[in-house]
Amino acid sequence: MVGLVKAHEKKKNKSGRRPKLIIEDKVLMVIQYWREYRTYYHIGLDFGLSESAVCRIVFKIENILNFVKKV
Repeated sequence: MVGLVKAHEKKKNKSGRRPKLIIEDKVLMVIQYWREYRTYYHIGLDFGLSESAVCRIVFKIENILNFVKKV
């Protein structure tokens, strides 16, 4: 999973602020959301992020994984 997300991120042009979390942590966050049915609030406490930031990351990573699965 991490390899798929890294390959997708490599294609993008980088501009703006550096991400607060590395890709491995983002994938771990999604796995925790899927597997343990934890809320965005509790995941955010573990990673030092807000609920909305966790929601955006989970949505983004899920879309990347769904896109790769379809292709």
